[in-house]
Amino acid sequence: MKEKLKDFDMAAILDSNEAITEYFSQVMEYGDVEEIIRAIDYITEAYTVLTGST
Repeated sequence: MKEKLKDFDMAAILDSNEAITEYFSQVMEYGDVEEIIRAIDYITEAYTVLTGST
């Protein structure tokens, strides 16, 4: 039987300001430019959900 993987949503994991801060700190320390750009997109999405702003 083949298992189907679920889609991974990084923004859903970033569910608090603390989680966002820690994630961004890790990306800035260990990530390359492309990863930093993706992180900013994830953080923007997560922050929008957290604050309810559009």
